[in-house]
Amino acid sequence: MKIIRVPALPAWALLGVFYIISMIGLWPGVMSPDANSQYAAAIAGLYSDHHPPAMSLLWRYLDYLYPGPGLMFTLHISMLYGAAAIFIYIFKNSLFRWWYAIYPLIPNLLAYTALIVKDTGFTYAYLLSGAILALMMVNKIIKYKYLLLIPVIILLCYGTAVKFQAQYVLIFFSIGIGYCINNYKLSGATAFYGVLINLIIIILISNFNAVLVPQAREAHSWQLVKLYDLSAISIAVDQPLYPDFILQQPNFEFSRVKQLFEPREVDPLVFTANSVLKPGTTDTQRQELWDYWYQTIKQHPWLYLKTRLRLFSYDLTTSPSDRSDPVKFLATTALKPVLEQKLVTNSLNMTFAAVKIALRFVWLLPLLILYSYIAVTRIKNTAAAAPLLMFSVTSIMLLLVLLFCSMAGTARYVFLCTCLIHASHGFAYSAWHKKNYTDP
Repeated sequence: MKIIRVPALPAWALLGVFYIISMIGLWPGVMSPDANSQYAAAIAGLYSDHHPPAMSLLWRYLDYLYPGPGLMFTLHISMLYGAAAIFIYIFKNSLFRWWYAIYPLIPNLLAYTALIVKDTGFTYAYLLSGAILALMMVNKIIKYKYLLLIPVIILLCYGTAVKFQAQYVLIFFSIGIGYCINNYKLSGATAFYGVLINLIIIILISNFNAVLVPQAREAHSWQLVKLYDLSAISIAVDQPLYPDFILQQPNFEFSRVKQLFEPREVDPLVFTANSVLKPGTTDTQRQELWDYWYQTIKQHPWLYLKTRLRLFSYDLTTSPSDRSDPVKFLATTALKPVLEQKLVTNSLNMTFAAVKIALRFVWLLPLLILYSYIAVTRIKNTAAAAPLLMFSVTSIMLLLVLLFCSMAGTARYVFLCTCLIHASHGFAYSAWHKKNYTDP
C-alpha cells in the first residue's frame, strides 16, 4: 500500500491549532474607538465617509446573524490565517512552511490580531488576496486562473473600500492581476490590464459610497490633514496661519491651539468637545482651506517637509500598544497582589519598554529596501520575485502616502507594510538564491 505524504499537512495542523486557540482566547475581539463608531453606524443604518461605509454595511448584515463584534472578528482573523495557509502550501517543500505556520503569532502581527479596526480589515483583505496572487504567480496557474481571480478582486474591493489610503496602493495588486491575466509576462499588456482593473474597482467603490452616504453626511476628512499642517507651521512661526473662516470661529484661540497641539496627531484640536478647530462645512470654505494651505506650504516648504517628516516618524518609531500601561492593565486582574512588589513592577515596565522598542517598524525598513532590490534584479530569473516585487512596491507606496496624506502617526498605519514584509521572507530567500519555490 502506497502512503501519500503531504509535506504541508503538519504545518497546516499547527496553524490550525493556533487558529482555534486564537479564536477561543481572543473572542469576540477588541473594539477600537473607530470600530465602536462604525458599529453604531451599522446598527443605525446611517453612514458617513469619515470611516468608509463598506465595513459598517457588511457589519450590519453580520449583526443579523450574530449580534456584536464576534463575526467581524472571525472574518478578519480568518483572512489572516487563510493567507498563512496559502503561504504554507506555496513553500510546502521548504522549511519556510514552518515560518508561515507561526506567521500569525509574530509579535508585530499578534499585537493587532484581536483588534477590530478598519486597518486590520484592509490589511488582511490585501494579505489574503496577495497570497492567492502569489500562489498563481509561482505556480503559473492557467487552468483555474480566472476562478482564482474572482476572490482576489472581491477581497481588493473590500480592502480598498474600508481604508482611504488603500486607493493609492491598489494599482500594484491590480498590476499583479494583470500579470496573471497576461500569462505571467511583464509587458505593456500587463500594465494595461492592471490600470483597467484599478480604474474599475475605484469607480465601483466611488459609486458605492455615493449611494450609501448622503451628501449631508460627507465628512471631507482630508481637511483634518490640512488643519494639522497649518497648525504645526503656525506654531513654528508663532503666527496663526489659517483661512478667515477658521479665525472667525467662536472657539478659536491661537493660545489654545498651541496648548492642545500634539505632534503625533490632530485629534486634540478637532475631536474634542468645543474643539478649537472645525473643518469647513461648505464647498466655499473647503476650497478656501485648500487654497490657504497650498499658499502656506509654498511660503514655508521646509517647515512643511519638517512637519510631515516629524509626523511620519511616529509611524516608524511607535509600536503596538505604545500608550498602554501594563501595570495598570494587570492591576485589574488576579495578579494585583503580585504587582504590589516594586521589583515585579519595575521588571514588567522594563520588559514592556524593551518589547516596544523591538516592535518598531523602523527595524524592518532595511529589509524592505533589500527585498525591493532582490525583486527588481531577479524578476526575470525566478517566479518568486514577482510576488516579492508586488509586496515591496505596495509597502513603499503606502509609506509615501502616509508621509504626505496622514493626520496622525501610529504603528497601526503601517500594519500592512509589516505583514507584507514578514510574508516576503520566503520569497526573498528563493529569489535571491534563484531557487524554485518547490525546492526543499
